[in-house]
Amino acid sequence: MELIKISKEQIERAKKLYPFQELRGSITKGKGNLIGAVGEIIVYDLFTSKGYKVEFNSTYDYDLIIDELKVDVKSKGTNYKPVNSFNCSIPAAQKKQKCDYYFFTYITYDYKNCYLAGYKSKESFFKEAHFAKKGELDNNGSVVWTFKADCYNLLIQELDIFKD
Repeated sequence: MELIKISKEQIERAKKLYPFQELRGSITKGKGNLIGAVGEIIVYDLFTSKGYKVEFNSTYDYDLIIDELKVDVKSKGTNYKPVNSFNCSIPAAQKKQKCDYYFFTYITYDYKNCYLAGYKSKESFFKEAHFAKKGELDNNGSVVWTFKADCYNLLIQELDIFKD
């Protein structure tokens, strides 16, 4: 898992990314908007710095186009470095998104660190994912979590790892 330090400039750009209160289908009812926007900025900057052609194209279906691939960035807030037994989730309501890949990030609540957890093609994600119903408990060994919506999940250790 790669650690990226978040700059103040990236946070300011993220704040301007979404002028509305809540993304459609948001599990957190808009409370995670900045976390999500920071994740998108980090992925944008990472791939731009590596010479890829990257465009913002924020729609319901995906956030970025990276060399013609449609990518939806999924970000979660955290207080500490995620471990391999943490879930990366896609809400069941978003299963019909028209993207090619999902990229997963964890953003610390103090907005200092971004952890690139990994990625999966949409097709592989749903072939391999474990389904959880809203209200079910997820006990991953270190944290007990109650699912806030029906969702599909893969553990961080089941994701593909970002490479140069």
